[in-house]
Amino acid sequence: MDMKRIVKLFRKIGSFPIVILFICFLGACSRDDADLLERMSQMEGDGSVSYNLENDKNYNTLRKDIEKYRKILDEKIDAAEKLGTYYKLIGLKYLDYSMYALALEAFEEALAIYPENPNVLYNAGLASARLSKTEVSEGRSRELLIQAERYYKASLSVNDRFSSPMYGLAILYVYELDQPELAIPLMEVYNTIQKSSMNGRFLLAAAYYASGNEGEAVDIYDEIINTSESDTEIESARANRNAILRGEGNE
Repeated sequence: MDMKRIVKLFRKIGSFPIVILFICFLGACSRDDADLLERMSQMEGDGSVSYNLENDKNYNTLRKDIEKYRKILDEKIDAAEKLGTYYKLIGLKYLDYSMYALALEAFEEALAIYPENPNVLYNAGLASARLSKTEVSEGRSRELLIQAERYYKASLSVNDRFSSPMYGLAILYVYELDQPELAIPLMEVYNTIQKSSMNGRFLLAAAYYASGNEGEAVDIYDEIINTSESDTEIESARANRNAILRGEGNE
């Protein structure tokens, strides 16, 4: 199904019962018709008495409506999935080409379909953070950074072991929002997940240093020096450690 047909299908909403059924079906499209019928009957009631499906006067009407609209329900769910996939794909491509405003728009469209998808939330945060760098207005740049923070947090609220938004949040706290102390617990968890990531250790060291914990930062740089197999990483860690010990700061 091409994009024009998908969009056209979304606009093809008929009578009031179709809308109600579609909204209900979005919540649990994998459940069988009997369960859908029961929940629809509950929606039609006034909630003032205990629900009894057998005594529901709308039972037969609702059952027939579900049978009648089964095909269009399935089509709309299929169209929503395809549309969501399209927005995710185009958002990623926009990111690849540094088209951050368009990427953000695409991910926000995807979130209208997948509001609890941690990957889409993360990428919306990433697009927001990168877009902030292109803003000449300090106020707008700040708004985008706060928006990125919200998206990263939302991603973690869905999956608290998702390391990408942890890293993104820590970058914001250390280098953009001047709250390095908030990055420390994030990166401590991150480094238990991404155990081989030296970038995570460098960022944790930077967070410790920016928070005034120079000794902790030096210890992490020593760990990098002793465990990394990269000459570049070792040289960078040694330079940062020595700069702290000389009182010259940390890169």
